[in-house]
Amino acid sequence: MTKKKMTKKQKIRWSIIAGVLALVLFIGAFAYSQMKSNNVKDNKFQTVTLKKSDPLTFNGVVEATHTQDYYLDQTLGKISEINVQDGQEVDSGTLLLSYTNTEYQEQADEQSTNLDKLYLAVSNAQESLALAQDKQAKEQQKLNDAITNYNNTNENSEEGAAKKEQYKQEQTQYESSLDAAADAVVQARQALESANVELSSASQSVNTMRGKVSSTIASAAKGTAYINEKGKNDPSVPVVKVVSNEITVEAKASEYDYPQVRQDAAVTIKPITTNQEIAGTITHVNKLPDQSSDAASQAGAAGSAATSAVSNYSFIVKPTEDLQYGYNVQVVLPLDEIRIPKKAVRKTGDTQYVFAYRKGKVREVNIQAEDKGDYFILKDGLKDGDRIISNPDKSLRDGQELAVD
Repeated sequence: MTKKKMTKKQKIRWSIIAGVLALVLFIGAFAYSQMKSNNVKDNKFQTVTLKKSDPLTFNGVVEATHTQDYYLDQTLGKISEINVQDGQEVDSGTLLLSYTNTEYQEQADEQSTNLDKLYLAVSNAQESLALAQDKQAKEQQKLNDAITNYNNTNENSEEGAAKKEQYKQEQTQYESSLDAAADAVVQARQALESANVELSSASQSVNTMRGKVSSTIASAAKGTAYINEKGKNDPSVPVVKVVSNEITVEAKASEYDYPQVRQDAAVTIKPITTNQEIAGTITHVNKLPDQSSDAASQAGAAGSAATSAVSNYSFIVKPTEDLQYGYNVQVVLPLDEIRIPKKAVRKTGDTQYVFAYRKGKVREVNIQAEDKGDYFILKDGLKDGDRIISNPDKSLRDGQELAVD
């Protein structure tokens, strides 16, 4: 069978079709390469899903709310009696210790002997004053008699004139004696006053000394008393320790976490030996860092090593349930905050914004956030679970479709 040859018109038609197909394939290949290139470019962006920060965990120890130690006070003498039993419940004001000071007793006895002498001196001064006052009275009477006689004597006769002169001389003599007697009374009164002052001072001194012979110590707070007999003779060991029945947890936060620890914040307490979870509240946060107990090592660490040390701050937690003294616990503090990576936040003037990633597109979202140095704390504009571009650049636009890793 003989094949028909294509006409010139047919050849032209097939040439056009072939050219169109070639052009379509070229355009398709170019578009594919561009799409692939764009996808590669788009894939340079990463996203991060916002979520609340993980809670902070601190180590702590269960302690008594208040502990008071009572040591041997040698200035009070020797402990003559411990007035409470080991484990006894005591109230504020309960008598704990009784002291006896033999040295003060001896001094009080010595001063008591001197006191007897002062009592005798006062008695003698009183007698001397009484004698001086009696003599003054007698001299006054003599003077009165001499004046009366002088006034009643008639001087018209020779005998009368002599008598009158005699009474005048007696008057002068008695006036001088009366002055001397009055001086003696003043001196006797001063001697008595001086003796009374010495007696009063000595009596007060003896009473003070006797008050120091026996003394007592009372509890300053309510709690349970624990006794250590060794402390009766060893001033470095507490004789009585009063421990309050209320407990707290003392925990420590490093300077990195310290800004998050706030008074009245709710926490969870987890004893490390049990599965308990006990609610608690932060009642006090120390504003000063803890001091190292090893001053020598601090002095030796002066320089670069010392400056690299991290400060720790103590804080107190009040649990809602009782725990055993001395238990080691973990204090868990939830953080009600969402952190945004520093690079994710853009700024135009005073406006902060991020690129949220939603259904394959980016959306420019204005936010309010607090700069914390290495990150931002979200205040408004986004919520937990939102997804944002963590490494945006100037090429991103609101509404842009984007493929991300």
